[in-house]
Parts: sequence; C-alpha cells; structure tokens
Amino acid sequence: MIAKPIAILVITLSFFGGFVLMGGSLWSLFHPSELVVILGLALGTFLASTPMYIWGRSFKALGRYFAGDRVTKKLYQQTLELLEELARLSRAQGVLALEKHIVSPENSSIFASYPAVMKHSDLKKFIIDNFSYLLLNPPQSQNFEHHLENQIYDITDSMSEVPKAIGKVSDWLPGFGIVAAVLGVILTMELLGGEMDVAKIGTAIGAALVGTLTGVFFAFAVLAPFVHSLEVMIRQDRAVLEMTASFLSAYANGVSPNLAVEIGRQRVPPEFEVPREAP
Repeated sequence: MIAKPIAILVITLSFFGGFVLMGGSLWSLFHPSELVVILGLALGTFLASTPMYIWGRSFKALGRYFAGDRVTKKLYQQTLELLEELARLSRAQGVLALEKHIVSPENSSIFASYPAVMKHSDLKKFIIDNFSYLLLNPPQSQNFEHHLENQIYDITDSMSEVPKAIGKVSDWLPGFGIVAAVLGVILTMELLGGEMDVAKIGTAIGAALVGTLTGVFFAFAVLAPFVHSLEVMIRQDRAVLEMTASFLSAYANGVSPNLAVEIGRQRVPPEFEVPREAP
C-alpha cells in the first residue's frame, strides 16, 4: 500500500527538485490556465470516448491502485483450500451437498472461512458460476475446458477496458500540451509590435513551453505508469483465474481432491508459490 505513495513522491521530487537544482524557480512552472486547457481536454475526451460504466470502473481502479495488490500468496492459498474443501464435500456427501454453499456463499460456513476469496468478486463469481454449471450435470459433449477459457477471456477483456481508455488519453496528452502551447504563442504574438514589453513576452513564451511540458509530464509520468500498473493487475487476476480453472477442470474429470490441488498448485506463479503441505 505504501509503494505507490513512495513512487509518486520520487517522481515529484525528481521533477521539481531537478528543476530547482538547475536554478529554476518553481513559480515559473505555475500556469493554471495551461492546466485548465490540458486537463480539461483530457477529462472531456475521456468522458466523450467512453461509456458511463467505464467512468465508475476507473474510479474503482484508482482505489485499487492505491490499496495495493489484491492478488497475493494468501489469496492463492485460500483459493486452493476453498476448492479442496468443496471438492472433498462433494466426494463425501455428493454433488448436491454443494448447492446451499453455491446458491448463498454469503451465508456459507465454508466460504466464510476464506475472506480473501470473498473480497475478490471476480474470482468468487468464477468459482460459484462454474460449480453451479457442474451441478446441472452438463453432458460430456460440452467442452468444459473451452467454457472456462472463454469465461477467463471475457472477464479479463472486460477488465482491460479501463486501461485501454486511460491509455488512449495518455497518448493524446502530449497533443493537448501542444494545443495549450499554441494558445500561448497566439497570446505572445499579440504582444509583439509597438512598445514591446520584453518581460511580458518572455513570460508568455515560458507559459507556452510549460504547456508542452505539462502534457508530456502527465502522459509519461502520471498516466502511463498508472495504465501499466492496471495491466499488471489484470495479468495477476488472469493467473489466479487460470489456476482455479485448472483445478475445476481436474475436478470435473473425476480426479481426487489431492491431485486436483496439486494440479492447481503447479499453476501458481513463482512469486506466489504455495508450498505443499507436509505429509
């Protein structure tokens, strides 16, 4: 959770601190009109180019960005334990014994033991939906593995809409900086002729250059890292879904809970490796 504020502090100090060390005055970078043009255009084009549900998802993504990673070793551990417990219950009491836990996971004593899974809404839904599918006893002609792959693709493709939309705005920001700079140049040209005030002309040119600088800075030092971070989070979500899918596929093919757990455990990325339990 603390990593992102530290990163923002490093970026800010590097930018403004370096400028001060060069002998610059921070006041010369302060041009609210340039910010209004650049950030206003960025916000406006984002709103104009995306449906309303993306707006809400973007705010949620920002919260997740600062909250820290929701995919952790603990999540993998609890996911495997939950899946194993459900598989053992099915093996001991029959598939129908899962129904009350699947229909109402919020009231399930099993699901309640795994809070990390309950907090990950996409993973929880994936588990519930596919156990529900198996409870309906689908015919062998239905390719369950392909069904799981399609679901994972749909989930992660939906997740990707936010970084794609924000990434577009990041691509446009340098252009918005140029727009602000051109507006500054227009104002500068109005100062030429007659008794020219060199100080005012210099300030106007400086403001125009700050417009270009602001667009580039927000594009590459603010939005680009945010977009990449979201893409990493989505890859992590995909990995935990694929691990779950490997367990579900094994379970559907009738393997023992122990083997299904081992199959799932081997799909856990190295950075989240879940150790085998001692015999």
